[in-house]
Amino acid sequence: MKLRLQREEILPVLAAMANIADRRPVQAILSHLLLTCTESSMEILGTDAEIQLQATLPVASAEPGQLAIPARKLYDIVRAIAENSELRIDHVGERVTIRAGNARFTLPTLSAHEYPRMQQPKVRLQGHCQGEDFQQALGIAATAMAHNDARFFLNGVLLEVQEQQLRLVATDGHRLALMEVPFAHDAEQASYQGIIPRKAVTELLRILEAGELVIRLSETACSFLQGQKEFSCRLIDAKYPDYRRVIPVGHPFEVHVERGSFKNALQQIDVISSDKSPACTLLFQGEQIILRSRNEEQAEGEVRIAASFQGSTTEISFNTRYLLDTQNIFNEEQLQLEIRDSSSSALIRGREQAYPLYVVMPIRL
Repeated sequence: MKLRLQREEILPVLAAMANIADRRPVQAILSHLLLTCTESSMEILGTDAEIQLQATLPVASAEPGQLAIPARKLYDIVRAIAENSELRIDHVGERVTIRAGNARFTLPTLSAHEYPRMQQPKVRLQGHCQGEDFQQALGIAATAMAHNDARFFLNGVLLEVQEQQLRLVATDGHRLALMEVPFAHDAEQASYQGIIPRKAVTELLRILEAGELVIRLSETACSFLQGQKEFSCRLIDAKYPDYRRVIPVGHPFEVHVERGSFKNALQQIDVISSDKSPACTLLFQGEQIILRSRNEEQAEGEVRIAASFQGSTTEISFNTRYLLDTQNIFNEEQLQLEIRDSSSSALIRGREQAYPLYVVMPIRL
């Protein structure tokens, strides 16, 4: 196999592939990429057996063939060579030679026939949305995603299709984030749920771009097609809990606060918060919110900010870091907090838009 192509064409693809190829694989070949050449294009495929990324690139000239090449080493070589260089790749026997300018590198290869491809199950539902909208919604939901939780179904993001909407939800049991995006499809009765695992969420946030995104959903896997790239992943084999039960309905009090001042107050009070238990108490009183915190060393802090609140004086304690995450979720200048009492969760949303939603459970001090 022989081919020529430009460094700048392959480098972004290799950067994404290097994250997907397993660095400590059970099978040695899972640390490799599969390169398949035709006369005018090259397909690159990387997988760890749970997620897979496939991309097609044009090449200047090529002799057809296949090889499995070390992913990380190939990426490091291409990244290190001079910008705007032409790569010349020549595969003979069990070794491949990479040339660029005055540089030459030789790497061992593995048999392409041994390379495992993820099986693509029957598609149950296919639709499309804008890549930037989906990426934003996925990032919002991922804010509340659990990490290494024993309840493994929480270590991911729920995809739920209802009519022409795609809803993304995540919770770690202490908070919940939810966002919706328009999802165009031709199914007469669309209803679907699937849980994308944490690693797949992380990689999707890295590789998605602006432009149309095609999503194919099946019972055990899903795939995302954009341009010349296709990302696939296995779904977590579990049923997601009924998240609607934890979204507050009918809270009697609304608080309106400017997002920037709320952020500044939380950052100031977080200086006092304990690293082990970063908690603060919010006192909703009249036209202000009073934030208070103290730590094990008996240090105390208090910050007051203006707010619009009509109701009886209410005091609720929260994890400070969870409240700070509202800055990653909302871009509206005004936030709306819906509260009831010290033992009920708070619902946070923007004043102008129904979504995203962010639910935070209270804590006891």
